[in-house]
Amino acid sequence: MESSAASSAPDYCIVVPVLDEAEALPALLAELRDLGLLDRTLFVDNGSADGGPELIGAAGAALLREPRRGYGYPCLTGARAAAAAGARAVVFMEADGTDDPAQTRYLVEPVLAGVADLVVGSRRHAVRGAATGRMPLHQRLGNDWLALNLRLLFGLRLSDDGPFRAVRTDLLQALSLEERAYAFPTEMAVKARLTGARIAVRDTRYRVRTGTSKIAGTWRGSAFAVRDIFWCLLRLRLCGFTAGGDGAVSPGGGQ
Repeated sequence: MESSAASSAPDYCIVVPVLDEAEALPALLAELRDLGLLDRTLFVDNGSADGGPELIGAAGAALLREPRRGYGYPCLTGARAAAAAGARAVVFMEADGTDDPAQTRYLVEPVLAGVADLVVGSRRHAVRGAATGRMPLHQRLGNDWLALNLRLLFGLRLSDDGPFRAVRTDLLQALSLEERAYAFPTEMAVKARLTGARIAVRDTRYRVRTGTSKIAGTWRGSAFAVRDIFWCLLRLRLCGFTAGGDGAVSPGGGQ
């Protein structure tokens, strides 16, 4: 018979990195509560100074702290907490309201069913629709550039390498992710490809964000992101990668 601790472990957790997103948090917290997802969501604050952590605490949501700046640090902190709680998968979701929390189960289902190891949410179609928020031109161009390079350098066909995604917790451990800033999602996808992990893509919605993006909101921020992602791609192309750790995956014809 399973222990009570094992039976109460969540099958997946949602990890939301947060840095000064107080404008967007009330709506996101309300959505998560209405969907019954608040109890499985881990907010990881990355040094907010706008009152966001207080909003999360007042809503009764789980709040972790990660003082080191860079997108990857809070993501990995949340993933480790999810793994410690017994979750088999993690869904990474933005705190700015662009991702629809109603789609978390849609993303994580292939992972929980054992038919995919990583499911990447693609915003490619959504950002071109008149009924939804249009992504800034420079961000769309950057995404197209990245998709082309992923295909040419690694044979990885991703229409969009968006941050809204689901992944096995043990695969994350095996990938030993290193990029701490803009390239975190890209490094995850490329290393998963290099280990032969099964990668799937599912179209996701894209909503108008609340507040101003600290990266994609400006040409300067997008340029820094492209630079960091380029160096990540170059390093992985030249050096390759071999998975390690207890969660190493066997080659399985990844996408």
